[in-house]
Amino acid sequence: MKISHNWLQKYFTKPIPSPERLDELFTFHAFEVEGVEKVNDENGQVIDTVLDLKVLPDRAHHDLCHRGIAGEVFSMTEMAYAEIAPVDVTVSTEGKPSITIEADNFCRRYVGRYVEIEKIGDATPEIQDALNAIGQRSINAIVDATNYVMFDIGQPLHAFDADKVKGSIVVRQARKGEKIVLLESSASRPQGENGQETLPQAGAREIELSISDHVIADDEGPLAIAGVKGGKRAAITADTRRLILESANFEPTTVRRTSTKYDLRSESSKRYENEITPELAMSGMTELSALILREIPTAKFGPIVDVYPKKAVQTVIEIDPRYISKRLGIEVPLEMAKGILENMGITIIVNGRYPIHDKSVEDNSSVWQLTIPFSRLDLTIPDDIVEEVGRIYGYENVKGVSLARPVEGVAILPSYYLSEKMKNVLIAQGYSEVSLYSLVAHGEVETAKPLARDKAFARANLTDGMITCVQKNVLNADLIGLEAVKVFEIGRVFDNTGEYLKLCLGAAQVKKVKGVNGKKLLGDVVGILGTALGVDDSVFSTPESLVEKGSVSVMEIDLNEILKSYKLPKDATYGDLGFGPTSPNIYQKLSPYPFIVRDVAVFVPASTSADHVWNVILDGMKGVDVSGGMNAADLLARHSLFDTFEKDGKVSYAFRMVFQSMERTLTDDEVNKIMTAIYAALKGPGWEVR
Repeated sequence: MKISHNWLQKYFTKPIPSPERLDELFTFHAFEVEGVEKVNDENGQVIDTVLDLKVLPDRAHHDLCHRGIAGEVFSMTEMAYAEIAPVDVTVSTEGKPSITIEADNFCRRYVGRYVEIEKIGDATPEIQDALNAIGQRSINAIVDATNYVMFDIGQPLHAFDADKVKGSIVVRQARKGEKIVLLESSASRPQGENGQETLPQAGAREIELSISDHVIADDEGPLAIAGVKGGKRAAITADTRRLILESANFEPTTVRRTSTKYDLRSESSKRYENEITPELAMSGMTELSALILREIPTAKFGPIVDVYPKKAVQTVIEIDPRYISKRLGIEVPLEMAKGILENMGITIIVNGRYPIHDKSVEDNSSVWQLTIPFSRLDLTIPDDIVEEVGRIYGYENVKGVSLARPVEGVAILPSYYLSEKMKNVLIAQGYSEVSLYSLVAHGEVETAKPLARDKAFARANLTDGMITCVQKNVLNADLIGLEAVKVFEIGRVFDNTGEYLKLCLGAAQVKKVKGVNGKKLLGDVVGILGTALGVDDSVFSTPESLVEKGSVSVMEIDLNEILKSYKLPKDATYGDLGFGPTSPNIYQKLSPYPFIVRDVAVFVPASTSADHVWNVILDGMKGVDVSGGMNAADLLARHSLFDTFEKDGKVSYAFRMVFQSMERTLTDDEVNKIMTAIYAALKGPGWEVR
């Protein structure tokens, strides 16, 4: 939400804090500030500053507008509000719209008004500057007025050309197959954020509605998609002389579903889908009427028509004031807490004595009865009140207190102790722990609202993910310097009968060693696990627990079964698990581009060391420029000495080199160029390149 510093100032009698100070206040007491931007005039002089506030949905009911943010400033600073005198809009014409609400579960309130004007001109510079500052282009006096009031008090508004409305206005469910032509923005004159079409009219988009949508309609059909977008048929044009103003309240879930379905997101739908109080609708109409009268003094207004089937009821919360300090863990003076809440417009009545909701506080305590403003739909329970007091009082006043150490030893959880013991054994045997996705493409337990098609089910086993994990590590074995891939995961699986804790081991022998493969690696480590845990290793291995796919072997083990035969040591403590300092290893990003492997072997005199040979290889790479300005040495991702043998007074060293770029895919020709330079360097001392 973009907030103009100048716009906020109109709510206060004295200068409000600087944008920099407001940035600090908002950050520590209300919202994250995503940006602060200066607004310059045509001469480059700063005329305003705009703060971009990250107003989250729980606060959007109240704070997606300048008036709401002004309330936040008042709560944080206690600066005096400016008296804004109401504008008296005299009823000067008898015309009024006929309004019916058929879908009263969707439309909670509909306020309408008939207005006559001589012509539609531009808005005054004050309104244009205010809208331009927050990124909204000025359109004309009527559209600008609806936008200004929406950004000022948070109530979306709309205006129809009254001469194009046939008969009564009705809010109803859309009919199957019913169509509406919407107004689209043009490149030169973008539409107003409230969905009102600009002048001149732009290209149109036709939508076929479904019965899950709701419309504002007349006797001929839809005029607008309610809460989302206006239609072309009753749009305002330069010839419009009679208006019907709309200030309504719509059910948030339906508005969001419709706006998302048709990709029609706007500032208007954003406010409806985050929910606003129906009480705001009348304020929106009176503010809009006053602004139009100020912009067009000759405008004539009819009486306000207010259809309000079920009036909103203010929330009342009862709370023992001592509960605030108890919940925050710090002592907040009662008078200060009371002042903070009253500054938010909350009415407080000390309601005597009553059984408190929190039994940890003495019964029959004095209680505050809080009447919450209509706009604060986020305040519903006592803990909401605690949070409001806490954030304004200042989180910096919350002092850290060390928790008391338990007098007696902490009870050992067998499943956790066993899991950590296993991890220690496996890591000592060269295995690495992995944490794979719990949500997968197939399974027995389906998620209600999957984030993606391949994450629609809770995993029924660890084996499928482990096979993929080992295969990918095998492909990258040269890059990460592995002779064998050995990994494990301890995690939960889900099927129709319940949730289970499993251990999954995965292995593959990358470097060929006689008699060693993935199955052999798993067999060896299972025996070591059995010995270390004092259980028969037969509980680890069953015919169905081992899966082999190519060179990859995977074994999945039910830890619940192992716990049946595992005996927790009598003197077991968590200290046995050897928890130490965090690892000093630092994450390094892997290149997303393929790598290329090259081997080189060379016969040298027996007195020549491998380090000396490697330095000659490095010298050979120096100065080799690869296309794109890359240096050969910078492309060397890994190297290793993988073979050594002596023959006839000479020694052979074989090096493996892995080349990779962080910027693009290397070509064979580029790597061959590097290898040619290496061969030349190795032959220089008279060595024999094999």
